[in-house]
Amino acid sequence: MVRTVDAAKSDPADIARIAVDGIVAGAYEILADNAARQAQAALSGGVSALYPQLP
Repeated sequence: MVRTVDAAKSDPADIARIAVDGIVAGAYEILADNAARQAQAALSGGVSALYPQLP
């Protein structure tokens, strides 16, 4: 899905490990990368926190 995206991508093995570790730990939510963690943290700030570039 992101083959043509020219940006750093997470290693699938790392994502799988993070997911399995979260499942084993009984986590309700598994955030596999910094982008996901930042988005989750910004949710309480509303849309303006998620998209600061918007007026």
